[in-house]
Amino acid sequence: VLLGRGGIRTAIEESKTKYRVAAWLQDVLATPSAFKVNGGELLAIEHANRLTTDYISMRQKQFRVVIRQTAFAIGLQVVASCALLSLGGWLVISQQLTLGQLVASELVVTLVVGAFAKAGKSIETFYDLLAAIDKVGHLLDIPVDPRFETGDLPSGPAEVRWSNVSLHFGSQNCELPTTHIAAHTRIAIFGENQARKSLLIKTLAGLIKPRSGIVEIAGFDAQHATITYAGRLVGYAGLPGIFDGSVQENVDLGRSHVGRTRVREVLVEVGLWDTVLELPQGLQSRLMTDGIPFSNAEIAQLLIARAMAGKPKLLLIEGLLDVMPPQMLINVWRSVAAPEVPWTLIVATNQQHIADLCDSQIVFDDH
Repeated sequence: VLLGRGGIRTAIEESKTKYRVAAWLQDVLATPSAFKVNGGELLAIEHANRLTTDYISMRQKQFRVVIRQTAFAIGLQVVASCALLSLGGWLVISQQLTLGQLVASELVVTLVVGAFAKAGKSIETFYDLLAAIDKVGHLLDIPVDPRFETGDLPSGPAEVRWSNVSLHFGSQNCELPTTHIAAHTRIAIFGENQARKSLLIKTLAGLIKPRSGIVEIAGFDAQHATITYAGRLVGYAGLPGIFDGSVQENVDLGRSHVGRTRVREVLVEVGLWDTVLELPQGLQSRLMTDGIPFSNAEIAQLLIARAMAGKPKLLLIEGLLDVMPPQMLINVWRSVAAPEVPWTLIVATNQQHIADLCDSQIVFDDH
């Protein structure tokens, strides 16, 4: 009992930390717009490293308990075997037992084999560990997003253009005519075909690679621009986007160029700051993966604030304005479409009155 003290507690803690790691990885995979487009890569890595370190620490504590019990059991069997062998030898020398040597040898062999059989269970666990390491090796073999040298960040809002673009994702296909969007304009991607609108705006965000053609933002390939500039060239706001973390983490994404002051600024601009102050811990209040305790409209405000925080040259908003009540929509629109903003604005929407606020429209119908 004393040797196994703490075994149950460490086993429970090990299990909890393991699933915390899995839950965080699921959050990262479920919100590519946060960690891939808007520059939250460092936060994803640092949080994963911290959780993994916690898991390894708990695993070590659990292993100490198991190895302590195993070592004691094997040591006890060795001591017992030596004692029995000594007793058997003394009986043979004293000629008090004719077949004592044979009996002692048989006893020792039986006990040693039994000890190895018990130790085999631990060896099997060791092999399970090696198999788990092999699984991790397969994950590490997955190619990571490449890094590109694209030069200095361009000044001023970005121009956007695409030519001869063919998009394909899942069962969806879309052919786009050559288009040029001037810097500092406000464009609506509007129409009944939601799938095609989503394909286009995700392609501009670098989340989908076109099957053919060229998509450029400020003269750079869309995917290169997204990966290289960590949310400073392209800001994307779309669902899903909330991960298990504090309000501040969900806005700044661990970006060094987005401080607490900038987080407050963008939350004020989208009209969410007063709501955040009402939370028990303010900016440090934790959000669940589905955005609780925020409503759908407040989640939309938060995601737009996140995209604005990096002061991008191109701001993409996919469907979030559609869920806002009228007064909230007016306030947010004044922030994202103000004359002094440093970005070109592209909005995907199903609402005609939102599309009418823009300078021009790219229409997708069902034909």
